[in-house]
Amino acid sequence: MRTGGTQAHRHFVLVSLPTLHMAAGERVVGFDFDVTSGRIAQITDIPIGWNVSADNDASWNTKIHASVLVAAAALNGSYFKDFAVIEKEGNAEIPFEIGGKIVVSSNFSKVREIRIEMKDFTTAEKVQVPHSHPTK
Repeated sequence: MRTGGTQAHRHFVLVSLPTLHMAAGERVVGFDFDVTSGRIAQITDIPIGWNVSADNDASWNTKIHASVLVAAAALNGSYFKDFAVIEKEGNAEIPFEIGGKIVVSSNFSKVREIRIEMKDFTTAEKVQVPHSHPTK
């Protein structure tokens, strides 16, 4: 497990979900993502009316949980373009991976879960490192 390091050795990626297969009228009402060998460095936009939490466990196996608080705040699929910055663990024995689910609904009384795997995401090198507090 990495326990520090300089900015020069830190590796950040910008994460997107370019294709989300939603039916007509469906909106995003929640999501859960598990990150292996990485930490959530930044969620680029936390919408009003949402509860978002990140569990950056010291094991570098982290989670993001989000849920809508009011139906009017439900999102369309474009929210997931460049939605998170993840720092990859520098000395990981287990490969970096993201997976989880997105919860959608058209009527807010019945929901549908869309399973998401690493192959569904795209990552791009993040040139500007976000301001963060490295572990000591």
